[in-house]
Amino acid sequence: MKRSRHLMKAVRRRILILCEGQTEKNYFQAIKEDPEFKQQLLAVHPQVMVGKYPSPDLLVNQAIDIARKAKAEGNSYDKIWVVFDHDNHPHRTNAYKSAEKEGFSIAFSSIAIETWYLLHFKQVGKPFQSADHLTKEYKLHYPTYQKAKQNDYSFLKNRLPEAMTNAKWLRSQLTEPVKHVTDCNPWTDVDILVEELIGEMNIFTP
Repeated sequence: MKRSRHLMKAVRRRILILCEGQTEKNYFQAIKEDPEFKQQLLAVHPQVMVGKYPSPDLLVNQAIDIARKAKAEGNSYDKIWVVFDHDNHPHRTNAYKSAEKEGFSIAFSSIAIETWYLLHFKQVGKPFQSADHLTKEYKLHYPTYQKAKQNDYSFLKNRLPEAMTNAKWLRSQLTEPVKHVTDCNPWTDVDILVEELIGEMNIFTP
């Protein structure tokens, strides 16, 4: 895809992106390593949470611990993102509220990160019962997809403008009141984090 003529704002702040799963960590690590953005993302640190049974509440607790340790060492993060999914986790809402209380930014997907991937191909308005149902639909567009085993960002990069447009469209469809964003399905705001990292993606001409 062609670059916009507008210069993208460089990201120089020290940023932690703590992810619940390896799939998300791989995605943001691939953005960081993209030669197009590598220099501006030197201070960005994608990590995956430690634990045999990851969950949103444990993710937020680890982010708090990492932030405190970094501050004690005199190397504080300027911003912390936590990245997690709905995935029918019972504690997702409490985790979201805890992250907000700590001042963390949150990239949330429902029912899983594949919602963001699927939006690279089409508008998605129907709910998914599970990540397996969502992945099955995504494979209609990416038949060889294997979770956490390939560079999803590289495969999807040329479709980023469409994905960002579709993600904004999806959030605009929320017209009925809901208890909390973590009860929305489908949903994603991963595009907000992506845009913060690499700048607003204009509609590129192939």
